[in-house]
Amino acid sequence: MHRRTFIGAVAAGSLASGARAQSTSLRLASFANDASSWGRAQEVFKAEVEKRSSGRLVINIFNNSTLGSNREALELARRGGVDFVLTGVSHATRTVPQLNALVFPYLFKNRDSMFASLDGEPGRRLNALMVEQGLSSVGWWDNGFRHVSNNRKPIVEPGDIQGLKLRTLPTPIHVSFFRKIGAVPTAMDFSELLPALRQGVIDGQENPPAVMRPFKIFEVQKFYTLTAHVNEPMMLVLSEQSRKRLSADQQAIITAAAAEATRFQRQLNAQEELQHMEALRRDMQVNEPPAATIAAFR
Repeated sequence: MHRRTFIGAVAAGSLASGARAQSTSLRLASFANDASSWGRAQEVFKAEVEKRSSGRLVINIFNNSTLGSNREALELARRGGVDFVLTGVSHATRTVPQLNALVFPYLFKNRDSMFASLDGEPGRRLNALMVEQGLSSVGWWDNGFRHVSNNRKPIVEPGDIQGLKLRTLPTPIHVSFFRKIGAVPTAMDFSELLPALRQGVIDGQENPPAVMRPFKIFEVQKFYTLTAHVNEPMMLVLSEQSRKRLSADQQAIITAAAAEATRFQRQLNAQEELQHMEALRRDMQVNEPPAATIAAFR
């Protein structure tokens, strides 16, 4: 090779290596799959971060709990082992017990009232408590109101839930609630749910339409009763150890990208819920319990 050509090639290679060296890779651990509103919103977050940073920040997404269960991923984040986690608030209640306040049954009437609280002072106070434990929410995402499904019978009267073995959110509040209304609650991570349903370990579970369809729970459940007992918020969580490694400009990029992804996810989830419900009414026996039954559950 000609000496000048050789020097030019080496210089070009050095520049490329330098560019690569300047980029920072960040890992996002998630239970979500690509078909869900959360999976697609994660891609918006990734695209926004990489665009706003001109490629200097790169988001690597690990879906379907490949880096561990929700709680395992959160513990990794507290130690700085992963940078972001997408999870429901219930999975962080062991670390931040005050988050239990968000999963009280029948607390919020609708999405608007829930996000008014989360985007306001209550959400900021909860986030400050999370920061003390090495975590922070950079986006409160929508889950949708949860309803009860099972393989035994539709829930019409309060007594119809008696003895049903149900997977519930892994929080004392939810376990206590379902036990009080007569069910046999079993708290387990989401990653364990489908195997437990397929093996008949439990009779049913409770999840919103946005989970029932994309994660194919409808394929292993017959009845879906619209109890609307809670809307458990989702969180895009940032490790505080990771935050401290980022510059002020990089932190601002993360905040702006998370805000854009949050707007996208909330809108998409609300739109798709209607489509999911229409499909679920074809695939399952869906019923709305009488007001007296809901009053008994309250």
